[in-house]
Amino acid sequence: MLGTLVALGPLAIDTYLPALPTMADDFGVAVHRIELSVSVYVLGVALGQWLGGPLSDHFGRKPVAYVGLSVFIVASLAITVCSQVGWLYGLRVLQALGGGATVVIAAASVRDHFNGREAARVLTSVGLVLLLAPLVAPAVGAFLLHLAGWQSIFVMLAGYAVLVALMLRFAMPSVAPQVAEEPLRHRMFAAYGRVLRQRRAMGFILANGLIFSAMFTFITDAAFLYIEYFGIDEARFPLYFGANVVAMLGLNRLNVLLLRRFDSAAIMAVAVVLQSLAALTLLLLTLSGYLTLWSTVPLIMVVAGMAALAIPNALASFLAFFERDSGAATGLNGCLQFLMAGLIGSGLGLIHNGTPLPMTALMAASAVGGMLCFFLLAREKPGLRQ
Repeated sequence: MLGTLVALGPLAIDTYLPALPTMADDFGVAVHRIELSVSVYVLGVALGQWLGGPLSDHFGRKPVAYVGLSVFIVASLAITVCSQVGWLYGLRVLQALGGGATVVIAAASVRDHFNGREAARVLTSVGLVLLLAPLVAPAVGAFLLHLAGWQSIFVMLAGYAVLVALMLRFAMPSVAPQVAEEPLRHRMFAAYGRVLRQRRAMGFILANGLIFSAMFTFITDAAFLYIEYFGIDEARFPLYFGANVVAMLGLNRLNVLLLRRFDSAAIMAVAVVLQSLAALTLLLLTLSGYLTLWSTVPLIMVVAGMAALAIPNALASFLAFFERDSGAATGLNGCLQFLMAGLIGSGLGLIHNGTPLPMTALMAASAVGGMLCFFLLAREKPGLRQ
């Protein structure tokens, strides 16, 4: 159920990726202007998670999710009648606020019941369901695009949110608010202060955000890279994009096996190094002029796959520090994760020059930054156990 809940995020991003060139034609702008709506959505998710985390600690998980889903549904339907790119950006922010406030309760709900390696295994299982969304989303988007136009994609998103609301209402167990008697404003500032003061936890959170940003930079530019730069047609785009999700699914399952013998921090250490090496190789190939489709696909699979391996272990590692403030910790993680990814993705749109260089440079910078945050802040010594 939690995997279905968090799938709302990748569905809202990945489903309309094949439609970006068509939307650009309809709006009368360059495709990278429409690509900015992806980054705008991510920035909105950051704010939604920042608000939704402590609110779910205060009011409970379900009430916050109901409000968020309602906002998401209204914004999704409004996008279908949008005709100006400025309105598209604004509605995507509103859609993201609702979606972010909703999905943030998933990891916090795991922390309500599990801890340590058990939490990492549960989060990995949630991630398995989550990874299926970007695997099928571009194919669903391409089908709807050719069947009824890009507007039908956002109608589908609204319908999915309705189904999620029904699932929460009738299937998900309720958890009482942890500190309902504490004033909300004091609760939010105090909780975030406690999270920010925990150095090692912040190391995991910052590394997590940059690891995600490396993958998200590719997602933002995927339509340009494959469709425009390498000349892949829209019908084949989901196959190339889905290759990354296949790698992520495989490493998600591998993580379950690895957690039987290794702790989360040890697994994450390998993942951040491999992601950095793959991203740096992409940058070097771009600078040397030797970047080809068949070198790009496997290297991006490594970047995305290592993110799938690292992120659930990062979540489990920093949540272990917070029994009382799990919602706030999850909210801050989600806020910084999507804020960094959104800013980097927006920067990509601003410096785009019609080549893969801006994308590969930002991917490499994000991956290396995540590796440094992990080794300098999160890890105190080799073989660290939570």
